[in-house]
Amino acid sequence: MCLFYGVLEQPGTLNFKGKKHNDILESLELHSTFWSSCECLFDDDIRAITFKAKFRKSMPSFVKMSDLATYLEEKRSEVILIKAQISELVIPVPAAQKIALCARSSLKSIFSSLPDIIYTGCAKCGLELETDKNKIYKQCYGCLPFTMKKLYYRPAVMTVADGIHEVCIHVGSKLMEKILFNISPDWLNRVIAPPSEVTFRAVAADLLHSLLAGGGAPCVLKLHSLFVLDENSCPLQLEFSLLDLYPNSGEPGPSALL
Repeated sequence: MCLFYGVLEQPGTLNFKGKKHNDILESLELHSTFWSSCECLFDDDIRAITFKAKFRKSMPSFVKMSDLATYLEEKRSEVILIKAQISELVIPVPAAQKIALCARSSLKSIFSSLPDIIYTGCAKCGLELETDKNKIYKQCYGCLPFTMKKLYYRPAVMTVADGIHEVCIHVGSKLMEKILFNISPDWLNRVIAPPSEVTFRAVAADLLHSLLAGGGAPCVLKLHSLFVLDENSCPLQLEFSLLDLYPNSGEPGPSALL
């Protein structure tokens, strides 16, 4: 049984780059993903517990862990880690006002909405490209002579709650893709591995459904905040941007603390 998963870089492709000694099975294993970029799938498995005890060493934290109540009271612009429950994910869509996903959203509705949360943009700057009357994409004049196009996930606004406190967080296109385990937008209609009929779109929908499910474990979020205060230290502007998210164990790896 595979206890840990790595970041999927290319569908159906595995490039062996090194070997590791497996202290659990007492054998050598080939890996293309560093252990530091793996996350535990089954926290209660004795082999996973043993693995983490051997290889996850404590490191000094350069980013402090905080709770929303304390942080909102301090009113400081900085990078922090908070543990909170994701309650909603809102994606603005030009054709409609917005797509709002929450714990009440069914797996089927999330699956149906996925094609609407991607767009075609300039492969250099990410600007969404418009189409002319013949449905041909216009060029990104700011990046000429570069004319390549690319599919992106639309940025979103994530609402998270910690007790009675609730904030909205801006989630960029790259972070949306990372939340979906690096499933590229142009993979959504591909099957994971023939002869299976399961598509990456089904996997992405299931990931979002699990992330938003009510009663789930809180996530650890790495945020960058911006407080703009008046002369009386009252907030004039408050913005949060998501830098990273750790949905499973609630305990980020050492790299999150840097």
